[in-house]
Amino acid sequence: MTNNMKAEFKLISPEADILNKPLPEFKDEILPEGFTRTKIAEDLFVAMKQFGGIGLSANQVGLPYRMFVMGGHQDMEEGKARACWNPEIIEFSEETIQLSEGCLTYPLLFLQVTRPKKIKVKYTDNDGKEWTEDLDHMPSRVFQHEFDHMNGTDFTKLVSKFKLDRAKEKLRKLYEQEKKLAPKTVQLAKKIKREIEEKKTGVIKPNTDIIV
Repeated sequence: MTNNMKAEFKLISPEADILNKPLPEFKDEILPEGFTRTKIAEDLFVAMKQFGGIGLSANQVGLPYRMFVMGGHQDMEEGKARACWNPEIIEFSEETIQLSEGCLTYPLLFLQVTRPKKIKVKYTDNDGKEWTEDLDHMPSRVFQHEFDHMNGTDFTKLVSKFKLDRAKEKLRKLYEQEKKLAPKTVQLAKKIKREIEEKKTGVIKPNTDIIV
C-alpha cells in the first residue's frame, strides 16, 4: 500500500485545535484537486514509518480528515495495513486489558491504559468499500487509540491526573539527563574524530577538549 515517496508531513502540537475537537464525516469532495484517498493514505503510511509508529491519524499532521492508517508492521497481523476512512466502533467487549501505550503526538510519554480487549469496527477503505471487522488485542488497541483522535481526545485523558503527572515528571527527568549527557557525547565524538585524523596524517593535534 505504501510507496517510496518521502512524506512532507510534520507532527503538530497536542494543543492544536484540530486535535481537540471531533472531526466531521469525511466526504471525497473535500479533497484538494489532484489528491485521492489512496494518495493521502500512502503518504500517511510513509510518515508513520518515518516517525516510528504503528498508527497515525490525519489530524496528527494537521489534515482535517476523519481517517487514520494503521499496521504495516510484521509483528502485528503479519504486516497487514489498513487505511480507515470514517471509522466507527460498533461493539466493545466486556473484557478489558491494561497495556503500556504511547503516542507520536507525545514523544516518549508512555501510560498504562485500560481498554476493551476486543472490538467490532466499521470503516471504508481507499476505494470507498465498507468493511466490518472483529479486532482483538494489538489491532484492537491501535484502532481504539487512533479512533480517540477522530473524536478530539487522546490517551492522556484515560488515566488519572496523578498517573499522568508522574509519567510527565519521569519524562522531564529523562530529558534533563539527556541534556547533561549531550555535551560529553559531542566531546567524545570530537576526540574519536581527532584520533582517526591523527592516525591517517601522523600529525598529533593538541587536545583542547575536556572530557569529565
